[in-house]
Amino acid sequence: MSNYIVINESASLIISVIASSTKPTNSVTHRFIPVSDAILTKYYRLADKNRNGTLVGAGELAAISPAFLEMLADR
Repeated sequence: MSNYIVINESASLIISVIASSTKPTNSVTHRFIPVSDAILTKYYRLADKNRNGTLVGAGELAAISPAFLEMLADR
């Protein structure tokens, strides 16, 4: 089972995290990026900050995680 961050393509916002035994298919509106536990920890730290309901941006996570930046750049 692998973890995937789900990104809304038009807004570049992380909308959820899912676990799946097979990689979900990317679509025009959503992109699924496989992530490690270390990247998830960084994501949850960002998401847990007092954000007043705002979602974490993909660029925001990429700024603190070089591994996520590499995966984000892979198309």
